[in-house]
Formats: sequence, structure tokens, C-alpha cells
Amino acid sequence: MTELFTLIPEAGSLAAAGLLIDDVSEACGALADNLASARSAYRARWSGAAAARAGLALARQRGRLTAAHLQLRALGSLLGQAAEEFRQHRSELGELLDAERPGAGVLAPSAATAIDRVRAAADRTDQWLAAELALSVAQAADPDGPDLPAADARLRQVTARLAAALPPPGSNPGLVHDWWRRLGPDARRMLVRDQPQLVGSLDGVPCAVRDQANRLLLDRLVADSDRPEALLALRDRLRREADGGSPPVLLLALGTAGQGRAVLSFGDPDTATHICAYVPGMGTRLADAAGKEADRALAVQQASGPGTAALVWLGYDPPGTVPDAARTTRAAAGAVDFERFLGALRSTHRTGVPPHITALGHSYGSLLVGLAAQRPGGVPADELVLIGSPGTGADHASRLGVRDGHVWVGAAPHDPVTRLPAPSVAAAALLAGTGQSPLGLLQLRADRGHLTWFGADPAAPAFGARRLPADDGPPGGFGAAHSHYLDPGSRSLAAVAAVITGRQGP
Repeated sequence: MTELFTLIPEAGSLAAAGLLIDDVSEACGALADNLASARSAYRARWSGAAAARAGLALARQRGRLTAAHLQLRALGSLLGQAAEEFRQHRSELGELLDAERPGAGVLAPSAATAIDRVRAAADRTDQWLAAELALSVAQAADPDGPDLPAADARLRQVTARLAAALPPPGSNPGLVHDWWRRLGPDARRMLVRDQPQLVGSLDGVPCAVRDQANRLLLDRLVADSDRPEALLALRDRLRREADGGSPPVLLLALGTAGQGRAVLSFGDPDTATHICAYVPGMGTRLADAAGKEADRALAVQQASGPGTAALVWLGYDPPGTVPDAARTTRAAAGAVDFERFLGALRSTHRTGVPPHITALGHSYGSLLVGLAAQRPGGVPADELVLIGSPGTGADHASRLGVRDGHVWVGAAPHDPVTRLPAPSVAAAALLAGTGQSPLGLLQLRADRGHLTWFGADPAAPAFGARRLPADDGPPGGFGAAHSHYLDPGSRSLAAVAAVITGRQGP
């Protein structure tokens, strides 16, 4: 029955041809870039009619090389995709034949039906490839030469088939990881190169692969996005950290949805013993993921030491105004994605020993962490750390989905956010005409049952969380006590690091 394999083409030769064509494609792209550099160099020293004609000639040749680069990329992708599909067809056929009893001369009806299905699928792949190759040959033979818009459209058309094979957004990270492991190396390479915007933020894909895809995407977005300053700041941060050496810095998500998305990790979560996912709060912008919030994640990693990966998770739209911050809407939307992201870190971890994961939320970010922890099944974390928290929507630590004694809270004595009274309490005081000043209203929480803006006060003894030491920090105005928790050298940072690394908390 092994003669059935002859009905399905070998994948190796197609894949090898695709790789060779990719090399030629990259060479064309490099030549196009060199022509652009040459044109820029001579324009500073040469002017006049001859210079203008030379510039037009170089621009025309660069356009042709760029079009050839795109056309060849499409052709290489065609062959690589076909190779991957034929490889899968042959693998499925082999599994069917292995399942038959040894020595059986006649296939069972069910097996014969399944084999016919595999052969039909292989025929469809063959017919698709033949049609696509015929179209590529026709375009290459165009007497007018390669056309850049047409070549770009052709590449998009070809890669659309590859993108269609990806699991849909929101898929279970474990299923995504299993899908990725079953892919051949050619399909993985093509997906990263041609669909980085889909691979880079796909929970369940290994972290190093996501980083590779997102760096490619970042370069493209810098040229095409309407927010280049934030993206340039992110790229500059990655380059600076690469020059610095250790720990490795990975870009685990990037996108322009909403206010922008970015997840930056100091250390590789797939090999780390301890992982901390830090969610910042109100006012965080995309540029902050490369700036102050990245600094805080790095401070956490350095305080926790080797074997720790600490990341800043800007996977949601933090509120930018007080009215937005007074509602749970944005935190609730982000909680779904945060829960899935943490699950992906468990799925892709490859040391054989489950990592110790801490979910760390600051300010409005602690509300998001708390809401994620209250989702069905809990959050895939071992520890929850809430700092500067206005509440989580839970009435007790036992509602937060981790083992007893593994919810930690840091609240500086004069942090105004931790002292915001519940809306009903503040409204009642104002309606009663008590004449309370804004600072005086903060004291109402202690008088009215430890209710913060979003429910029970996580720092109150009755909530059942374990307290972390937290000082007010250096002088700096009304909100200084709210922003210092992760400052290098602070008692609160040291306490958070102790929780992350599994040491006995203070």
C-alpha cells in the first residue's frame, strides 16, 4: 500500500525551490535599496539636466527591482505553501496506513474512504498550485515589464491563503501552540515573513517567534503608521537594550488598534523560572511602553534577579480621562485578553517545569488584573499583586482565583487612588452639604466601611490579602505617593520581587 505515496508529490524539492527563489528575491530587494542609497548620495553633489535624467533612470530601475522582489517573494511563498500542504497530506496518509493491521491486504472501507479524501485534497493542492504558477509565468512574461502595484497585489493575494490557515483571533493558546508545533519549518518562516501582524500577537506562538515577527512589523509600521513617534521610541528602546546585552528583550505584541498595543519583556518567558506580567494604569500611552513603564518592568526584573522575565503588558486601552477611569469598561475588555495572554505563557514554556507567574497591576491596571482573576476558571497566575489599587470589584481576596495567601496588596499611606471612596459614599457626602474638601473626602473611606471606588478596599484587613510594605516616596505633589511603588531601591519593589521569586513575603 506504500505505492499510494507516489500519488502525492514529495515536499522537499518544492520547499528547496521556494528557498532558492526567496534568496533571489532578497537579492533584488537589496539591489533596489542600494540604488535608492546611490541616488541620495549623488543628488547632494550633482545637479542639472543630466542629473535629473540619471535620477529618473535610477528610480525606474529601482521600481523594476522592487516589483521583481515582490513577484519572486510571491512565487517563493507559492512553492513553500504547496510544499507544506503536500507534506501534511503525506503525513495524514502515513497515519492512516499505520493504523491498518500489519499484513492486511485489503483496506477497510472506512480507511479507503479516508485515503480517498486525502488524495482528493492533494489533487486540489496540485490544481491550485498549477493555476497559480501559470498566472505567475504570465505576469513575468508581460512585455511591459514588472509593475509595482500589480506585484504588490499579487503578493497579498498569495499570502491571503497562508493567512487563512491561521487560528482565528481569540483561539485557545494551547490549541494555537499545538497548531504551531505541527507546522513545518517552511510554513513557519513564511508566516513570520509575510504575516507578521498576525503571528506576532497570536497567543500560543513561542515568544522568540513573536519577537521576530513583531520586529518586522515594527519596521513596516514606522513607515506606514500615523503614530511614528511612539513606534520609533519603541524601536529605539529595543536597539538600546540589544546593545546592553542581558537580559534579552522581546517584543511580544504590537498593534495599532485603539490607542496602540505593545508588550515588552525583559527576559524570555519561555525559559524563565519566574514571570511577572505588569499591567499599567490610567494615562499609559504607546510611547510609555518604551519609556517609563518599560523602566518599571526592567526595575522589577533587575530586583528579582536571573531566571526572571518581567514584562509590561499594554494589551488594552487604559483610560485617559477621569470619567473613563471611573468606569470598569476598559478594564473588563482588557481582562479577557490578559487572561488569554497568561495562558499562552504557560503553553509555550519549554523548560519542562511550570513557571511561577505573578500578575502585577498598578492603579487602574489592578482593576483589570482583579477582573481577569474573577473570570470563570480564574487567571493562570500563582500570585496576584495589587499596588495603588482603587479596588478590584471583588469583596474578598478569595474571589480572585488564586490559592489562599497569594493575593498581595501595596498601598502607600497617602496614595490618593487607594483612598478614593465609593461613588455612593462620595455622592452622599456632597448631597448632604458636608462641605468636605477633596482631601477630606478621601477620609470617608475609613469612616464608611473601607469601600473604595471599585468595591472593597484590597488593603483593608477584612479583604484577606497580604500587605506589602509601601512608603509615600519622595515629595512631589498630590499624586507622588501613587507612582513610586516600583522605583529602584524602594521597599515596595523589594517586596514585589520577593513575591515574584517565590520567597517568603514580608
